[in-house]
Amino acid sequence: MKYLLVLILFCLPTAIAQTIGWTELKETNITVRNYNYDIFTNGSGNHIIVHEPNALKYYKMDVNGNTVIDLNPPLESSAVISPSISGNASIIYVVYRNSIETSIKIQYSLDGGLNWSTLIQVPLNSNASSIESVVSKDNLHVTYQVGSSVYHTYRPISGGNWTIPFNVSETHIASNPRIGVWNSGSEDKVYFTYNTTGNFLRMREYDLPGNTWSNVNWDILRCLTCFPLNIGFAVDDTYLYAFWLDNFLSDLLQWNVEEIGTGNSEGSGNSNGNTYVEKIFSTTTASNESYTAAWSTIPGFNSIVRMGFDGTASLLYDEIHWEAGLTPVNIVNLSSAGNDVHVIWKDNLSNNNLRYKYYDDIPLAPQNLAVQIYTEGNETYPKLAWSLNNEPDVFIKLNAYEIWRRTKMWSQEWSPWSLIGYKNGNQSEYIDYSIGGLYTEAYTAEYKIRAKDQNNHYSPYSSTVSINFSQFNKLSHSIVKNEYDLSQNYPNPFNPSTQITYALAQDAEVTVKIYDMLGTEVRELVNETQTAGNYDVNFDAKSAEGELSSGVYIYRITASVNGKILFSDAKQMLLMK
Repeated sequence: MKYLLVLILFCLPTAIAQTIGWTELKETNITVRNYNYDIFTNGSGNHIIVHEPNALKYYKMDVNGNTVIDLNPPLESSAVISPSISGNASIIYVVYRNSIETSIKIQYSLDGGLNWSTLIQVPLNSNASSIESVVSKDNLHVTYQVGSSVYHTYRPISGGNWTIPFNVSETHIASNPRIGVWNSGSEDKVYFTYNTTGNFLRMREYDLPGNTWSNVNWDILRCLTCFPLNIGFAVDDTYLYAFWLDNFLSDLLQWNVEEIGTGNSEGSGNSNGNTYVEKIFSTTTASNESYTAAWSTIPGFNSIVRMGFDGTASLLYDEIHWEAGLTPVNIVNLSSAGNDVHVIWKDNLSNNNLRYKYYDDIPLAPQNLAVQIYTEGNETYPKLAWSLNNEPDVFIKLNAYEIWRRTKMWSQEWSPWSLIGYKNGNQSEYIDYSIGGLYTEAYTAEYKIRAKDQNNHYSPYSSTVSINFSQFNKLSHSIVKNEYDLSQNYPNPFNPSTQITYALAQDAEVTVKIYDMLGTEVRELVNETQTAGNYDVNFDAKSAEGELSSGVYIYRITASVNGKILFSDAKQMLLMK
């Protein structure tokens, strides 16, 4: 249930779409004990760092709670200071300081966390603490504290030099900096908040295109009854949102909303957080909804909740998780990709491991759809390309992208839209072999695509693109082209379940079976007549038939008609517990 909270006590229920909401609780195997942890989410998955006393560990986790990467050796095998993880759709950054070094260290990955490289360290001889990082457009921004001052530097992602560190706090005695960004069109702004003496919380803006800073005294808050040492900070196109813990008033989680550019307070209150946290985490979704998450004792909750703003100054509530015996949780961390919000925490029922849920909203419409001429031998065909959705529940989905087309001849009417094919969530190209001859203009084909996530929520359609052609090829333009195919299972390695996808060129009797390495059949997943098309089937190694042990297994498909085998293929997969 979603709630609108006006100041502290007045709650009104509002409807939430039945097609979206929080997924089931996932128990992960990522051990954190009472260590700090941070999360960054992009299309390839949830990227998690765990800050242990003498190591900095990295994990990648999919939306089913499965650990896809457990980096060994870890990013650092010694003590580190103030690690932060950030990035964009294609790159991941981990920013921190090794405790035996004086410079900030940046490690990055271009392949979804599988391999890591090191950037030039910056700034030299700084002994920085309270390090935070964020990506905005084409730049990596880092803010940090040295002594009693807060600094900022940034570097183009494409390469180049770091800017000379700028003293954000100037003459203030400052600490605990946090950073947020907002960019749209030509706008690209970075926002900072930090503590000063006298319990002041100050905010400041840097405009990149104009290379200008707001006044150092802009946007002042003062908490007379608390020590705002653990600020959550989020930004959208209209407001700045600050969350902090009131240590005087029973550890209430306070909030304040400031209008960008004016410093006017648009609303404030508290959310009954009622537990001490070392740091408050925040995120902003693609639709400009800014959120934090924490343990709450709002009457009727006493659970882990999400709190945020949808572009207004009224606080929104919805419950993330409750179960009998759950006690207050100290650290609740979250990240967003698209409009999905991913939340991790460790509680008294989790056996020292992270627990995970995500708010599954509809995917964003696919972006940057384009069509060009593709040549194969003496033939030409339309080739579509688009940017992958930055949502991990789309990335792992089989047949995640639907390809739609309509055609017309010269000035005649358009045909109805037809679904002509699919691509998996990690694929971003499609060749339309059913039409050709792209150097003449007898016909026009128009295309659009849409995405579907793991829970079968559909995105809006993309923008359309068109191309001229001369002929339909072997298949009618209204028929989906199918080929025999057996794809690699995903995820692989897996524990305990994985998806197997295959395609049939015609109706057939189909079997899909699992064998161990000795050739012994251990599961039969499919044994039935199926029509031509694309299929996926789930294989769970832990089922009522018994639990399989770790190791390599073979999955095999056979398609036949009247006893004649038309297609047979097999692949290996690895069960790793």
